[in-house]
Amino acid sequence: DPTLHLAVHLSMILSLRVGEILGLQPGDIDFDAADGRGTISVSKTMQRANKDALEKLDPNQVYHTFPDRREGSKSSLILKKPKTKKSNRVLYMTKPLKEELLAWLDKMKQDEQNAPEKYSNCGQLFRLPDGLPIAPDVLTKWYRMWRAEHPEFEKIVFHGLRHSSATYQLMISGGDVKAVQGTTGHATADMLVNTY
Repeated sequence: DPTLHLAVHLSMILSLRVGEILGLQPGDIDFDAADGRGTISVSKTMQRANKDALEKLDPNQVYHTFPDRREGSKSSLILKKPKTKKSNRVLYMTKPLKEELLAWLDKMKQDEQNAPEKYSNCGQLFRLPDGLPIAPDVLTKWYRMWRAEHPEFEKIVFHGLRHSSATYQLMISGGDVKAVQGTTGHATADMLVNTY
C-alpha cells in the first residue's frame, strides 16, 4: 500500500511520530532546499481530540478542526501545534524518500483529476482517495493489519519505528545525542538518553 509505505518510510528515515506524519502538508516539503537534497519542515501534528477537551484547549494551539465524518461524533480530528518548541524542526530527505514523495504528489493529483466532483482537498499530504484526511488511528490500524500478514517481521507498534530510527541514528553517529535529538525533536537530551 503506497500510503502505508510512505508513512513507514518517513518514520524510519526521519523518526517522525504518527501525528507529525499526518500533520504534513505539501507546502512543508522543499525539494530544492539543501542544494537539491530537499527538506521537510515539521511544525504541525494531527490528532483526534475529545470535543470537551478541545473546548478547554487554547485556540492559538489549533490550526484547523476537520469536519466530522459521522454525525454526533464526540471527538474531532485537529491539526495543531506540537507539544514542544523542539518538535519544530527541518529534516533532510534521502534520495529514495525524495523520489517517493514526488511520486506521491503525482498520485494525489491523479486522485483529484479522476473524480473532481467527489474530491475534497483537505490540504494534508496524507489523504484518502477522496481527498479527506487520514486519522492517526486509521494509519496505525492499517499498519497492524499489514504486520499481522507478515509474521517474518518483528512485532512492533508503529511508534516503535520511530524508536528503531532513533536507535539506528545513535549507532551510526557514534552516539551523538545532540544531533539525534535535533532529528527526533525530543524536548531534552535526557529524554533521548533515558529512552534509548
